Amino acid sequence: MRNSSFIALVTIVFSLYGLINYYLLKRGWQAFRGTNKLQLAYLIIFGLLSLAYPLSRILPSKFVGPARPYFLICGAFYLGFMFYLFLFVLAGDIIRFLARLIPFRNNPLRIWLSPASSTYKLSFGIFLALTTLVVILGYLNSIFPRIRTLEITVDKELPFSKPLRIVVITDLHLGSIVRLSRLERIVELINGLEPDLIFLVGDIIDEAVSSSQVKMTSSSFLRLKAKLGLIAVPGNHETYNRREKCLEEITGGSIRVLADEKIVVGKGLTIVGRRDRAIESMGVKRKQIQEILGDKESQGLLFLLDHQPINLEEAERAGVDLQVSGHTHAGQLFPLNLINRRLYEQYWGYHRRGQTHYYVSCGVGTWGPPLQTAARPEIVLLILKNSKNK
Repeated sequence: MRNSSFIALVTIVFSLYGLINYYLLKRGWQAFRGTNKLQLAYLIIFGLLSLAYPLSRILPSKFVGPARPYFLICGAFYLGFMFYLFLFVLAGDIIRFLARLIPFRNNPLRIWLSPASSTYKLSFGIFLALTTLVVILGYLNSIFPRIRTLEITVDKELPFSKPLRIVVITDLHLGSIVRLSRLERIVELINGLEPDLIFLVGDIIDEAVSSSQVKMTSSSFLRLKAKLGLIAVPGNHETYNRREKCLEEITGGSIRVLADEKIVVGKGLTIVGRRDRAIESMGVKRKQIQEILGDKESQGLLFLLDHQPINLEEAERAGVDLQVSGHTHAGQLFPLNLINRRLYEQYWGYHRRGQTHYYVSCGVGTWGPPLQTAARPEIVLLILKNSKNK
């Protein structure tokens, strides 16, 4: 049943991808009518770019060889370009359709917006220019994360007499698109915040990454410093790639990966990390929070790391003080964030249910198109205080 669902999903995705590219190729061919060289160049360039990403992800490495990362990067940028060009061209076609409904004789809009007109060629050129600008700005936004600081007050005792500083990062998707140099800059930013705890809340390693690439990152991860420890949980991409514990393995245990496990640090601070819900698609049932806690009698702080922010009421029922999640990317590409916010109780930012505090990060990296236009990537600094040191 699961294989059938997966095949159906892949078929739908590729069919939609093919239809969008056919639509863009057709509109470009119409716009450049009368200029054979431009028509041919457009057809060849866009045809090759549309094939770059799916072929680089599907074909075995032996068929693509050392050119695979370059195909993947070009194809990833094209995904973003395709998305925004589609939106611009579709908007133009909607305007053209509405112009036909205007009941004026000799309506000039019908002539100006016709695919055979010079105005249509100009408008298509403007769409290409606007799309290029959006992709450039979206890429620049994606590589310069901000530090987002939030103070949270709890009633329970903290491990220190001073506020607890927790750094949260999610969804780096380290691999062929997000490279080691990005990780090194992020490590410097995190260490500059002097955290007590560092939480790596899933999808830190992308599924499209080789074992040798993963090993190369170990020295950078080992440079992360936190007084009480570095705790991680697997995301859906580490789960798909069967690398739930890879961060723990490549750092020799310096980063502790909790997969339906708990750990106690400091003065009775309990941290629970859940396996990603993607594991259930592989026939493995993940544990409930209370099942992981066991017979917990301590009234100390209880933190939960859960990659996907779904069923937030579970943390509230379990008496969790703070849950941190990621996964959503805040939609990543505008206007997908408008849909994204309707899929989750909290798709990005701070939330509260009863005495349980939540923070859902939009992530510090990107997946697929290497651009972020719905939010600014973030490294989150949570400063926990209690009523005594508020």
